[in-house]
Amino acid sequence: MPHPLYIAFIWHMHQPYYRDLLTGDCPMPWVRLHGTKDYLDMVKILEPFPALHQTFNLVPSLIDQLQEYEPPASRSDYFLDLSRKPAAQLTDAEKRFILEWFFMANWDHMVKPYPRYHDLLAKRGWSVREQAWPEVVRRFRTQDYLDVQVWFNLAWIDPWLRQQDQALAALEAKGSQFSEEEKRLVLDKHLAILQQIVPAYRQAQERGQVELTTSPYYHPIVPLLCDVRRAHAALPRLPLPEGGFRHPEDARWHLSNGVARHTALFGRAPEGLWPPEGSVSEELVQLAMDAGLRWIATDEEILWRTLKTSRSPSLLYQPHRLHRKDKNLAIVFRDRELSDLIGFVYSQWTASMAVQDFVNRCGGIYEQFRAMNRPALVSVILDGENAWECYPRDGHDFFQGLYRTLAQDARFRLVTVSEYLRQFPVDQQPSLPELFTGSWIDGNFATWVGHPEKNAAWTHLARAREALAAHPAKGGREALELAWRSLYIAEGSDWMWWYGDTHSSAQDEEFDRLFRAHTANVYRGLGQEVPPALHLPIKVKTINPTYEPTALLHPTIDGQETSYYEWIYAGYLDLRKGYASAHRGQQLLRALYYGFDQTHYYFRIDVDAPGLTRLDRWGIHVTVPNRSVTITISGHSGQGATATLKGKTSKHLPCAFRKILEFAVPKTAVVAAPGDPFQFRVTLSHNDEPLESYPAHGSFRLLAPPEDFEAYAWSV
Repeated sequence: MPHPLYIAFIWHMHQPYYRDLLTGDCPMPWVRLHGTKDYLDMVKILEPFPALHQTFNLVPSLIDQLQEYEPPASRSDYFLDLSRKPAAQLTDAEKRFILEWFFMANWDHMVKPYPRYHDLLAKRGWSVREQAWPEVVRRFRTQDYLDVQVWFNLAWIDPWLRQQDQALAALEAKGSQFSEEEKRLVLDKHLAILQQIVPAYRQAQERGQVELTTSPYYHPIVPLLCDVRRAHAALPRLPLPEGGFRHPEDARWHLSNGVARHTALFGRAPEGLWPPEGSVSEELVQLAMDAGLRWIATDEEILWRTLKTSRSPSLLYQPHRLHRKDKNLAIVFRDRELSDLIGFVYSQWTASMAVQDFVNRCGGIYEQFRAMNRPALVSVILDGENAWECYPRDGHDFFQGLYRTLAQDARFRLVTVSEYLRQFPVDQQPSLPELFTGSWIDGNFATWVGHPEKNAAWTHLARAREALAAHPAKGGREALELAWRSLYIAEGSDWMWWYGDTHSSAQDEEFDRLFRAHTANVYRGLGQEVPPALHLPIKVKTINPTYEPTALLHPTIDGQETSYYEWIYAGYLDLRKGYASAHRGQQLLRALYYGFDQTHYYFRIDVDAPGLTRLDRWGIHVTVPNRSVTITISGHSGQGATATLKGKTSKHLPCAFRKILEFAVPKTAVVAAPGDPFQFRVTLSHNDEPLESYPAHGSFRLLAPPEDFEAYAWSV
């Protein structure tokens, strides 16, 4: 009998620590909202499939915050406070906050399916200019605000959980004209769901269906904590923060205390570790061994760089051994393609097509390894919370179909990592050489260090750390504990994630403020004056293009860069930055140039031309939602492309694709007065199924050129 293909799903659940230790304030609702939408149902949905075993990685900083909502602490967050406040008592500032932030959800799957919520969004407007807010606030009645309060919190409860709860299902069916009492019911349900999360995971562990693993306490990039110079392993010329940062003792604190917290809560020590962002180094390996861990996981790119080889399934689909100083540690490597398909692609497909594609791919791996003496282990590792809002019905159709199919197919066996290692130990395997130092994102640390903003944040951290080491707290032990905890929180990876130009979100400014607040609390805990620089933003709010048009364009639409000067005056958007919280490798669309002359807008999209031409039927769709216009560029493998504009009328557009994609749009087709804004988004599809979207949420915002344009620049 051939071996089955063993598949290990590892779902990573984490949030940075949002609450200010000094004031107790929590400005962001993401622990609560992902708790009601993702954390409980991700484990509960497994219950009907007892033969399917999975691994969940729960970061201590997330666990702490979940339990803070429970009695006796019964902590709140600002969004919850505003939700609780009677709509009739809201101030104008609070009304604006609600209208600005209480539609913060995936509009396609969490707003538009509910007519009243969608109508309220339309009433507010898809985007609101700063000067228009007073009028928008006056446009809403008290009942409107109450319905927004209810729908925001109702939509963030998983739809599967809503339908199982008779009271919530009735409110969803009612849809509008909610009462304050009904709002309290929804908010009480939020807190009740949060209290079920930890017990549900503990119960799943006790029945043997899941393995629970941990991460360093506040989710820091461990190799950089040990020595920020380790970033040069992959990028030797990467600029580093002034003065550096080297505190392996902090990394040890995060790991040892993370293990202790996990053990106390779940009744057994974790065997596995997901290093934050898959960031590994030899220092991390030693710390994991010292903490008594049995295995760690990271991305496949680390394996190829460690072995200095190209991608090889026979090397990827097995655990490896790290033998260091008479100790062994197993390491598994994430299948990037399978993981990214679930995290970034399948949400755009029908559930049945996505399930079939995943099973077919696993079936191909099974055929490849069915005759091997040692069965293959495929590690599918990804974020367990953020992707599902991009799926219809929060991914339940996909998961139900996937789990049902896998449970019925004898070729596959879903296991936890530790189950596989107990059955097929790695102790006698050859040891990997020195582990390459890097992360799951491109095998380097550029997401967390190197940009001037990121380096400035590291410099603030280093100075606060020096202050802690040099001066005792004036307020005694409790104040010193606050100072140290605040530092450890500020060492978390998420703050650096949002600095620089690699990722962006609507809350960039708040992430910046929170990082500076945590760092400032180090000094406050020591009884020292906060350095003035910490009162100034590190994040320069830039939602503008990398650069903007500087003169009129007259490009030749021929699909290639005809001359160096053809697009030299164009505006530019780097699509590799994603303009979203998610990060995905192997993008086919790379950059977008844009400009205009007296009669046309011109667009150039730089693509992975070989990769695009390998797709048998592809389309690039440029949607201008506030003008009801869509431009579709269609192509087939090995051929050129055609462009069609669809709006009130349809017309063919000048278009060419060879090495780059170029097309022109008459100004009259995108009706915009000089200086007026218009929005657009870009989607790449394959066989009519969306593959890549830019931005991931919302739209880019451009301004039509003014009549007196000379050196005018559009703004995004």
